[in-house]
Amino acid sequence: MTAYLGAACGAVFLSIVVSFVIPQGKLAKTITFVLRMVCIAVLVSPLAKIFTISDEQFDDMVDYDYICSVYSRNQSDALEECLEEQFGVASECDVQISYGDDGFYAQSVEVCLIGSYGNLRDEIYEYLQEADYINITVYEKSV
Repeated sequence: MTAYLGAACGAVFLSIVVSFVIPQGKLAKTITFVLRMVCIAVLVSPLAKIFTISDEQFDDMVDYDYICSVYSRNQSDALEECLEEQFGVASECDVQISYGDDGFYAQSVEVCLIGSYGNLRDEIYEYLQEADYINITVYEKSV
């Protein structure tokens, strides 16, 4: 509370001193307006703390499991499209996204190639490794 009162008194004092020092004219009105806004901002600043949400409250409000499931589905669909464009294969992908201390990350990737593609399975595996996926599984399912 002491810091708040000191800041408020300092802002008002600065405003008074500047109002004596500034020359008269069009610029004086602008400077006076700016100083009044600064004083109001300093006086109202404790009210802003009422409306802030702490990190703990924010974490309680967020459903990370739901976000991970939606993110997983979107990443799986995007990987299927990417494999179609890169390799011309039909596939069903399952990218598992998790949330941890470092944020969201891909926990595992499973790619089911629909049809028989021979050594293309190894190329896709290497492609996913280069893309920094971990726990990669690539297999074929005959039609």
